[in-house]
Amino acid sequence: MPPPPLAMRFWLSRTFGGGGKTGAGSSGKSMNIGLLEHMVRNRVRMFLRHTWLITVLGTIILAATVWAAFYFTTQADHMRIAAGPADAKFVQALSDTINKGHHNLHLQYVQTLGSKDTVDTMTKGQADFAILPSTANDSVNWPVVAILRQNVMALIVPAPPAAKKGKSAALAKSAKSAKSGKSAKGAKVAKVAKSSKGSDSDDSDDSDDSGSSDSFGKVADLTGKRVGIVTGSEATTELLDLVLNHYGVPLAKVTLSEIDPKNLTAAIKNNQVDVLFVAGPATGQAISSATAAATQNGKAPNFIEIDQADGIAKRNPAFDSVDIDAGTFGGNPPTPDDDLKSLSFGEYLVARRTFSDSVTGTVAKVIYTSRQALAAAVPGEIKIAAPSTDKDADIVVHSGSLAYLSDNQQSFFDKYGDDIFYGMLIFPVFGSAIAGLASYLRSDTRTRRLRLLQRVLDLVRKAHAAQTLEAVDHLQVEADNLVIAIIHQSEHEEFDETVRMSFAFALDQLRFAIAARRHAILDHGATAAAPAGSKAAAA
Repeated sequence: MPPPPLAMRFWLSRTFGGGGKTGAGSSGKSMNIGLLEHMVRNRVRMFLRHTWLITVLGTIILAATVWAAFYFTTQADHMRIAAGPADAKFVQALSDTINKGHHNLHLQYVQTLGSKDTVDTMTKGQADFAILPSTANDSVNWPVVAILRQNVMALIVPAPPAAKKGKSAALAKSAKSAKSGKSAKGAKVAKVAKSSKGSDSDDSDDSDDSGSSDSFGKVADLTGKRVGIVTGSEATTELLDLVLNHYGVPLAKVTLSEIDPKNLTAAIKNNQVDVLFVAGPATGQAISSATAAATQNGKAPNFIEIDQADGIAKRNPAFDSVDIDAGTFGGNPPTPDDDLKSLSFGEYLVARRTFSDSVTGTVAKVIYTSRQALAAAVPGEIKIAAPSTDKDADIVVHSGSLAYLSDNQQSFFDKYGDDIFYGMLIFPVFGSAIAGLASYLRSDTRTRRLRLLQRVLDLVRKAHAAQTLEAVDHLQVEADNLVIAIIHQSEHEEFDETVRMSFAFALDQLRFAIAARRHAILDHGATAAAPAGSKAAAA
């Protein structure tokens, strides 16, 4: 006798749950795994039969996917920008501009002590953007988003101090006496005043001779002099060393000191420095303040020209030669009093190479479209310019900024249009696959029902052909197993009325066929036994 089908075993295990304890452990485990697999398969089939439920769930999943994609693509991007104190106002102005027009961007200021600290911050990955001069050693590691300004170097020789107070008082007294009208005495005083004036004039000339114009006319004359580097500007010891080294002046032969801008006036008045070294925007606060502090007694300071700026620029690509027009530094009287040749270097906004191109492009768009407002927020400090986009340019432009400057910036649909298009093509394929799977499972279920029904009909034919009671009893056992299998199938499927009527009719036919065949066999046995008894009695 063949083993009962899996459906019957599952039904028996559910009906007689305690019977499994008597079996072996391994067979029980295999039975449980098989039953679990069958149960899961049936649950999936039951789920897929509800087409409307699948449609609703698929729509919900699709809507959730679209919403999640939209949420993550429009989520605010947080950017960190590292800059020194000199650029704090610009960073604040840029942050305000971004917040006003782009709510999905947020700029965080990471304050540093200077360019070296800024480089360290970028190297450690603590910032995404940075404001660095082109002279920074590691600035080439990060592509440029925008040129914020051009810095210039200035070597300022303070004007000579004012005449002594005693001589000035004598001059004033003599002039007052000469104006009183006393003839003899007035003539004498006038003569003294004239003599004093000549003496003061000579002293002034001596002061000028001993001052800066003769002694500090060239960079090569700085040997043995005291140079004060103005802090808070772009001036550094490295920049000064580069210039001095080009002129053959060892840095060790120059006395260096760092001077806070607040202490410039006192340092010059107390004759603590011979030359001031400052770097920054030509119209910026750093050079203007240093020039004003170096102006004494109404006399403008002198400036040491870097006449070999062209040669230095050719040897160092980070620099460029520049001619500073007269009066660019401001002051009263205007400074410089004549055109001045010097060195310039750029101040860049750089970004990490791996930072998002779309976010960088948006920042570049904000900077270039708002450059006038940003320049007005920091007067004299900012003059935004676009770097060259040529392939052989000295400056490497960030790909996000390059996309904006080249008018190749992509919109939302430009970036995700292909994905949306292919998604719309692929989604129906998945839908068709699900529908096909559901149809397959349905057809598989229908096939199972037909097989069960066919087995019932086969048993009906066998019942009519049975010759012995043992064969009829065997058909009865198979019929009972079929009934169990059909009941189990109906527990996991919703049989419609036609299916139920088909099974009911087939089972009735099988029951009637078995009962009729059993009755026929019994009658045939009784009939055969009666003639045999009659013959025995006659004998």
